[in-house]
Amino acid sequence: MKAELSAMFNVKDVDRSVEFYRQLGFDIRWEWKDDDGTRSYAGVGIGEAVIALGRIPKDRMRGQDPDYAKWVSTPLGAGVIVTIELRAVEKIYAKAKKAKASIDSRLSKRPYGTAFMIADPDGYVVRFLRPVGEFA
Repeated sequence: MKAELSAMFNVKDVDRSVEFYRQLGFDIRWEWKDDDGTRSYAGVGIGEAVIALGRIPKDRMRGQDPDYAKWVSTPLGAGVIVTIELRAVEKIYAKAKKAKASIDSRLSKRPYGTAFMIADPDGYVVRFLRPVGEFA
């Protein structure tokens, strides 16, 4: 059975996040803009993996929706690691270094595969992994 997963990250600046992921080789799959042309929501993808990036609206943070404000006021990315499995781990690692991404774990071979981890501009940790035996 084939399964796909996408993740949604609340971010402070969708444009900044889109540019960060584009530097790693992701492409824009879709985007929504507000009436003023501000990008408020976008999906970036690489292969079958998609990360949705949603802007935290300031008006919802001013007490209009206290449950939402409480939810997004915790540190963004806290405790979350998203793993993207792909063949071209070394290629993405080179792009991450070139983009001066915050590399949390350098590229290395591990018992489960070849991997590295980065933190995006909002603190979400993304692991890029070529699992052992995959993509051979």
